[in-house]
Amino acid sequence: MFRLFNHIILSLCLVIAMLSQTGCAKNEPLSPSLPEEDDSLLFETFTFEKRNNPFLKDDVVFDIQNNTISGELKHYFYNAIPSFTTTAQTVEINELKQVSGSSIVDFSKGVSYSLKSATGTSKTYTVKVTWDDRLPQVSITTDGQVSINSKQVYTSTKIDIDGQQKYSDYTGTAKIRGRGNSTWTYPKKPYKIKLDSDSEILGLAAEKDWILLANYLDGTHLLNAVGMKIGQLLDMPFTNTIIPVEVELNGKFLGIFGLTEQIEVKKNRINIGDDGLLLSLDTNFDEPWQFQSAAFQLPVTIKYPKEMDAPRLQSIREEFEALEALIADTSFPDNNYLEYFDGNSLANYLIVYMLTNNEEINHPKSSYLYKTNEGKFTMGPIWDFDWGFSFEGTQVHFSSFACPLFWSPPRKGTRFFSKLLDDPKIRSLLKKNWASFQANNRSTLYSYIDEYAFFIEGARARDFGIWKRGKSDFDEEVASLKEWLTSQENYMNEFIGNL
Repeated sequence: MFRLFNHIILSLCLVIAMLSQTGCAKNEPLSPSLPEEDDSLLFETFTFEKRNNPFLKDDVVFDIQNNTISGELKHYFYNAIPSFTTTAQTVEINELKQVSGSSIVDFSKGVSYSLKSATGTSKTYTVKVTWDDRLPQVSITTDGQVSINSKQVYTSTKIDIDGQQKYSDYTGTAKIRGRGNSTWTYPKKPYKIKLDSDSEILGLAAEKDWILLANYLDGTHLLNAVGMKIGQLLDMPFTNTIIPVEVELNGKFLGIFGLTEQIEVKKNRINIGDDGLLLSLDTNFDEPWQFQSAAFQLPVTIKYPKEMDAPRLQSIREEFEALEALIADTSFPDNNYLEYFDGNSLANYLIVYMLTNNEEINHPKSSYLYKTNEGKFTMGPIWDFDWGFSFEGTQVHFSSFACPLFWSPPRKGTRFFSKLLDDPKIRSLLKKNWASFQANNRSTLYSYIDEYAFFIEGARARDFGIWKRGKSDFDEEVASLKEWLTSQENYMNEFIGNL
């Protein structure tokens, strides 16, 4: 009896143990059985052929070792059409079929190819690119290698530009001087270059006068370029292009600069004819031909025509103040002021300055208007975004969110521009143009930021090594810019929607 009882107990324990093991096995994660790669699937060759990628100087032949495709490229050529030979039936990237010599691939991001056979086996290849991240190299050598220490006196110089295969190279003689107002006081100086003859520079239309923006306040080196890109997306005439370059002066590396056009009335710049008019609203008020307007006390400087005298100044003043009087009048906006002022240009101008929180128009500073002889006063071109992106008043970019454009208490510019916004026609144009920008251009702007950041990443690091401006983590700064812009968009949606 006792032995039988022990046998029963032992049998029950064995059953319980077996059940316990079975239960535990159900709770344990199953290790997936990954399919083995088919080593018969091979990339035999992988090349960027010049005939399919005309920006290349020569074919770029990649090395293939094991599952890695390796090659060297310049940053400018990250969108390319590879040609390849393979033993696979199909080649895919993220399940999208790739065709040799036809499919365009963005190599700025990690790229993995999947080779597949007719029976469903596969093999993965990863592309590894060693990037040459140099921007166009601008070498400035002054006569006698003298320093550039004046905003008024030009120094003779030689200019050499290596376009890094993206642009044509350039060599020529020129004169150079300092430029800017507050920007000239910073350690990293901006410059104006006057070539001895009209020349195309880095793909921009031929003229003599060019600007090198130091962007000392902007650790991202993106902000002026982003402001100009918004203007271009809004089809604002005469909007500048900012091309990032690296500058060497008399053998000393100065870092990254923004090369751009001089704001001037010329055929390939602000093309408004010899009898056109270019005005600047700017509290610096430090040029020979200028006046303070009657109704809003705006500081108006005559930028063009260059040949001026007292009667011509008086004529321009009367023309501007006739418009200003209509805007200041109690009958505004129910008068004919829009016969003399381009309302659509103001709507686009406000979109740019709201989206970038460029509060310069409150002073006002760096605010331009132009007109042809028979045309209307038109806002533009846009200029100077160093103090935008919440920098004004805080001295730190991206430091505050949902930033209003206009000041309280108002300044001279505030009173003028906010009065124009009282017109229902202007508000309607602002709503229409903003909705169009959001629908058609928003994604393009953010893609442009990513592309520009990719171009300048290496040069920006070299600049940071000299000037220590911004954050050492460039990805973090780019993310901060995009986060800030998104916040400003949300603010504008509410502000404009409530007009």
